[in-house]
Amino acid sequence: MQSHQIAGELEQSKRQGKEFIKWWRKENDFVDFELIDRFLAREDSFEIENFELMDKDEMKKVLKTWKSSGLEIKKSSKGETIEWQHKDKYGHQHTYTCPNTAHNIMSIFDAETRGDTLG
Repeated sequence: MQSHQIAGELEQSKRQGKEFIKWWRKENDFVDFELIDRFLAREDSFEIENFELMDKDEMKKVLKTWKSSGLEIKKSSKGETIEWQHKDKYGHQHTYTCPNTAHNIMSIFDAETRGDTLG
């Protein structure tokens, strides 16, 4: 199927709390995870084999398989935050705290996986 053919289903899923898409090509050479909004914003259409839609909790579980430690969700009266420990390219450890949003979950996932996703 072509990626543009699922746009309607993706729009409907966003209203149901699904903010992420996991998709793969027929070649099964990789699996990609994206924000639905980013996927829909693509101007080109491309062939995909299939896809799954995920909410924030499901995507956090995927993220935790890549980052088993150094990632915590903290709750406070101001809402939920993500505390993320990450080593920079020089090996220095940093702790970042950010709101628990789909965009931040995806940014952390992208930084941790560096685009190398299978499965």
